Amino acid sequence: MRQFTFASCALYFLTGLTAISIGSVMPELLSYYHVSYTIGGRLIFVGAMGFLAGVLLTSYLNRRFHPKPILTISALIIALAQFSILLLPPFPLFMALYFLNSVGSAAIGIVVATMFIEVFIGRQAVAMSYLEVSFGLGAFTMPLLASFFIAHGIWRYLFVITAVLAVVLAIVWTQISYSKQMVDNREPLDASGSSDIQRPLSAHLKWIVLGLFGLIVFLYGGFEGSLNNFMSSIFMHYLNQAAYYASISIGIFWGAMVIGRAATAIIIRKLTYSTYLLMSICGSIASLLLFILLKNALMGYVFVGTLGLMMSGIYSITLVYANYSIPNSANLVTPIISGLSGLGSAIFPAVTGVAIDRAGMAATLWYIVGIATAYLVFLLVINRLRSGRPARLALRFGHHRRVQPAFSTRRARYK
Repeated sequence: MRQFTFASCALYFLTGLTAISIGSVMPELLSYYHVSYTIGGRLIFVGAMGFLAGVLLTSYLNRRFHPKPILTISALIIALAQFSILLLPPFPLFMALYFLNSVGSAAIGIVVATMFIEVFIGRQAVAMSYLEVSFGLGAFTMPLLASFFIAHGIWRYLFVITAVLAVVLAIVWTQISYSKQMVDNREPLDASGSSDIQRPLSAHLKWIVLGLFGLIVFLYGGFEGSLNNFMSSIFMHYLNQAAYYASISIGIFWGAMVIGRAATAIIIRKLTYSTYLLMSICGSIASLLLFILLKNALMGYVFVGTLGLMMSGIYSITLVYANYSIPNSANLVTPIISGLSGLGSAIFPAVTGVAIDRAGMAATLWYIVGIATAYLVFLLVINRLRSGRPARLALRFGHHRRVQPAFSTRRARYK
């Protein structure tokens, strides 16, 4: 099982590299193509649309084919896109290649996450934290490489690294084998997963809760996507930092993400999913507010670090919390959550790019705070629904209706 886990984490490391590659060199790209941040926002939108397309396509393929060929082909798609991006083709073709790259990344994310949710029963959060740490390591490494490559005027060659790694992993995944019986059941469970007692949701309430989970992960996708892709720009235009130093901010952000995700594997054994998410999003909002209000370069790097720590486990624990709330539905819940996260990563950064051009960086930062605050509000609504307190609200949705089971169980592919 170690080979399976290591190979899965390596794929997530690859997607971490590719997710941050464009954002790490965004100022250089916009200067090379002589386009504005509005166009940069559209580029991120195209990439996120590719991610969403990859989610939809993979949701179909994942029910009909074994995961191994899907992962192998997805890695090769990323390799093709990255090698082609290296050539810096005309901008419309560049956008098409970025779309293709995002399709491959989405396929890897969906397939690997679904496997982990189905295989590591009762400790999905701990298992997912390993994947998220790997993604964070990739996202942490890319800005550091970008700083070096930018300083030496060879930033375009960043894409060689991801292309070669993708080819290697495509070959590796042709040799990986795994089964559910190989899992060590003596490993510690999540705090939520260790309890056999969970208040069951009615069929119609499950749809409401799933919709709300989709909404908050949509908001989180926009929150993280806006920071990922415009962090360097924020430091350049809000704190007046040079491009080289500004790119380091992404490395600090993702370095803190890696540390936080490693700690999540331990913390989540002590805290329930809802408590963890509430603490994380409140800490994220506080860090961003202090960043805006103090407007100090040195403290800015500090608060970017605390922001990374607070945000580190939000996506993965939201995904696990949704699957925990709606059990035996990983093949439905996981693509919906991942897809809406990708959609949020498309829409909000596109708006962020326009906001920077038209409203300025200060107003844009307050808009990002608003996204995080909306996540907090709807998370509180979810927790209230799951607690059983809003019985009257639930009855209104299902008054005098006989509702058939909305989530049928499906035989797992990993036995």
